[in-house]
Amino acid sequence: MSETIESLKEEIVKLNQKVERYESYIKELSAPIIPSIVPHTILVPLTGGLTEERFEHVVETIVRFLEDGEVENVLIDLTGTNINHVDVSDYQLIAAKMKDLVGAVKLMGAKTIFVGFSPLFAREMVLSGVLKDIRIQSFSTFRSALQHLMKTNGYEMKPV
Repeated sequence: MSETIESLKEEIVKLNQKVERYESYIKELSAPIIPSIVPHTILVPLTGGLTEERFEHVVETIVRFLEDGEVENVLIDLTGTNINHVDVSDYQLIAAKMKDLVGAVKLMGAKTIFVGFSPLFAREMVLSGVLKDIRIQSFSTFRSALQHLMKTNGYEMKPV
């Protein structure tokens, strides 16, 4: 009987370790940072749900990445998130987290650009009034944001 209990305890410990390892993997994948074709620009594509905890992790990951001072622009792509389909009660939280993100990136010497807001989400954010205290730059697509950055920085694409 005590052997069975000990065996179960060992199995529970192993399962807990496995869960912790998987949670670590998920956290790493939740805010991937991809270098862009535009110099000094990174892309952070976000997919799925955006909880308060995940927003904080995204901010932390980006800020750590900005420590070397090489990045001037951070493109946050929200196209694949469910942020475009939230309840009105969540707008205050989303706006606060966006403000935190923009502020942290600015303190690190970079600029935040959002892409991928749906027209419905944009309209509801404006109508709810939560954007009055936050200034954000956004584009409808990643491509349009890159085109803007290339034009602003004097870059152009030419066929090889």
